[in-house]
Amino acid sequence: MNHGIKLSQNIFWIGVNDRRTHLFENLWPLDKGISYNAYLIRDRKNALIDTVEIGHVESYFDAIDKILGSGKNVDYLVINHMEPDHSGALKLITQRYPDITLVGNRNTFKFVRGFFGDFERILEVEEGDTLDLGAHSLTFVMTPMLHWPETMMTFETKTQILFTGDVFGSFG
Repeated sequence: MNHGIKLSQNIFWIGVNDRRTHLFENLWPLDKGISYNAYLIRDRKNALIDTVEIGHVESYFDAIDKILGSGKNVDYLVINHMEPDHSGALKLITQRYPDITLVGNRNTFKFVRGFFGDFERILEVEEGDTLDLGAHSLTFVMTPMLHWPETMMTFETKTQILFTGDVFGSFG
């Protein structure tokens, strides 16, 4: 069971350490496995930052339930990057939390529509836009082509945590 890891007051790593996958994107060997980094900010408005590869969604949901309590609502899903290890569980998240608002940039939603179809609740953000969660506030930094065209980072202003997606990622 995934209980999450507390990073700061009300900010948790809820990702997954995958020791089953042997090749990342069927190309790169993963001798020591891989981590899918995802986060939860618990506040007046609860926010997820990225998801996990779909085969690990139960562990991801376990962590959310453990931290928020079963049946609690999640208000936002911030999509920093659309690669499947970041967004693979997007459809399942929207089914589990039907009132959730997806947060991303214009290019993000082009990918979302292409991979998953249309969603009613979206919040399109641009460079420097902020999202108030209560005690925490998120500022969005566009970083296109650091990996994919839609890549962005999310900066939490109170704790000064920068959620970077794949920008500083590595294997092993």
